[in-house]
Amino acid sequence: MNFSQIKSILDHKYPYLLIDGVTEIEFEKKCYAYKNLTYNEWFFPAHFPNKPILPGSIQIEIFTQAVALPLLINKDLSKNSENSVLLAGIDKVRFYKSVVPGDRLEICASIDRYAMGIANASVNAKVNSEIVSECKITYKVIN
Repeated sequence: MNFSQIKSILDHKYPYLLIDGVTEIEFEKKCYAYKNLTYNEWFFPAHFPNKPILPGSIQIEIFTQAVALPLLINKDLSKNSENSVLLAGIDKVRFYKSVVPGDRLEICASIDRYAMGIANASVNAKVNSEIVSECKITYKVIN
């Protein structure tokens, strides 16, 4: 899935569309996505000027977008215009290593349970095959 397809499903605009591409997606099950980070990102010059790192809050936003994608598509991977999602919770957030310009953040989002309009997901991010952060996300899916 390319950037244009992601944009049409998430309906986010710059600077909050944070996923660059999707390598694998399965309806209501999983999403493998990535974010290529360069110093030109709007947040790096301020966080921090002499040692830029990806803010944890931005990592969480990237995670929420990766979880939303498989919940907002149909089985044929097109946008399900009837569905929308509301963030209901973020739990067990852990940051293990700094993410810096030049890194490629690989996101793995797995929907662990989806019942009665509530989706629970586990998400982790890796840089060079090493887990750098993870969390649990809960969404309310509205039809």
